[in-house]
Amino acid sequence: MSGFHRLPGSAPARFGSAIDRGEPVGFRFDGRLLPALYGDTLASALLANGRAGFGRGPLLGRARGLTALGLDEPFAWAIPEDGSEPLRADDIAAVEGGSATAVPSGAAPSRLFARAAADGPVAGAFPPGRRLLARLRRHAALPPAIAASLPPLVEAAEESCDALVVGAGLAGLAAAVTAQRSGLVVRVVEATGRVGGLADLYDGAIDGLAPQDWALQRAGELSGRDAAALALRAEALAIEPDGTALVSQRGAGPRPGPAKLRAIRAGAIILACGFHERPLLIAGADRPGVLLAGAARGLLRRYAVAPGDRVVVATTGDEGYRTAIDLAEAGVTVEMILDARAAPDSALVDRAKAHGLPLSLSSLATGVATADGSDRIVGVTACNVGGEGAAAGRRTLFADALVASDGLAPRRELADAAGLDEAQGLFVASRQADLASAVRDGVAAGAAAARHLGREAEAESWDVQGLPDAPEDAAARAAPRARLGESGDPADAAVIDAGADVTFGDLRQARLMGLSGPALRRWLGLGRGRDGGLAGSALADDVLGEAAPPSAPSPRLTLGALAARARLVENA
Repeated sequence: MSGFHRLPGSAPARFGSAIDRGEPVGFRFDGRLLPALYGDTLASALLANGRAGFGRGPLLGRARGLTALGLDEPFAWAIPEDGSEPLRADDIAAVEGGSATAVPSGAAPSRLFARAAADGPVAGAFPPGRRLLARLRRHAALPPAIAASLPPLVEAAEESCDALVVGAGLAGLAAAVTAQRSGLVVRVVEATGRVGGLADLYDGAIDGLAPQDWALQRAGELSGRDAAALALRAEALAIEPDGTALVSQRGAGPRPGPAKLRAIRAGAIILACGFHERPLLIAGADRPGVLLAGAARGLLRRYAVAPGDRVVVATTGDEGYRTAIDLAEAGVTVEMILDARAAPDSALVDRAKAHGLPLSLSSLATGVATADGSDRIVGVTACNVGGEGAAAGRRTLFADALVASDGLAPRRELADAAGLDEAQGLFVASRQADLASAVRDGVAAGAAAARHLGREAEAESWDVQGLPDAPEDAAARAAPRARLGESGDPADAAVIDAGADVTFGDLRQARLMGLSGPALRRWLGLGRGRDGGLAGSALADDVLGEAAPPSAPSPRLTLGALAARARLVENA
């Protein structure tokens, strides 16, 4: 067996928590029957059946696969059976009798440039014709941003509350419960269809409960006090200067239907948007079979889906070790952990060593090798952080999947675009990515919001136990980019915005043209993919060394949403 597959029933019971192996369902994708299990999503069902590809990139034409789960996925989208706007494949439930269709990938590359589209700029710059075609398509034919998009005619409604919490992860639930216990009317909006965020992907305990069980208990408390307190599949799109949050709300259940717009006016807003995992700059990392560490762990723990038989894990921190340990315990061979750090020291590293996992320090993954005539990964190329020539230690590791992680960073898009602070009623709860910090920061934000509205909140105290990560290693994070920059370097093919098909080579050439700042972003089309830049912006910002300027209005607000908002204002 090679590539994505479902773990056998003999795998440890903690793998596959979201599925019921005893209840198969018949789901159709593009008109063909797709065997699935109760609890599967379209993404997990496709991967469990070995279907790793999700179309081809709009410019380079290279095969694309799922790289992340939830909001971090830039390309694996599909159109649900109701024919509404495309959704991430991980957000579409595989239900009996349900169906979905693939999102068109756009015009295929011409035959003249097919080879360049398949290989990317590995041996040098694109031919002049290919460069011209790429420029034209970036500005004319790239699929429009459809993240959180709404149809032209949208139901819209206004409502109000004391405190609005964005995000139902550990921090958001802790903030919401703290604020609600102080007597405030609280509303919680969660973009995904589940509470807890990433809680089920981390080991530990909160008041003696598994993190996900604690999250479910807190969600039950919120809804028990107020049935309207918690809304799933409700994504906050923007926050207006007066504290009104615009939220795209889809229905509950496996067939949620079209979205509607909620304009929620709150006296205080708590942003607990969680964290996104940063990808590594690796040539060919947009291929099927390359995914983030959190996504690989989520597929294992929730759906019992493994990314391959022999997996290489590349990391700059402890997040990769969590997934490597899970892979090993699920019976998947970990070919090598490539850690860019010189001397990592943490409990997770010790656990990996105790499992006997092979480890190479001060090492980077530089690219992937594919089988002739296919997109199937057969190897991962690696090198040492330092050294030239023979001292670089370039080698190829045989593997059919690559898991990569550059650590976690807080989602700040809403906060940065809003331009508000605590004096104006905006509070940020997600600051550090560990169990104890999530709960502590949530409580602090909930209490601060209560005080802002003239209420006294009791200091909630939950006992949190978990393995902390080692501090972030700045030198290790900089190492992958330190080896880049030469024309013809294979890393020119590294995609820095998968949704918009922008490579490191494109960025290098744009800089040679003298472009920088917003002009460079416009020229490259950064953020113009299906995700509206929500997922693809992280690596682009990191490589550029600057964050994208906040947009006004948010690029995630479509014309339909803006029109719905305008109607509400007119009717007020």
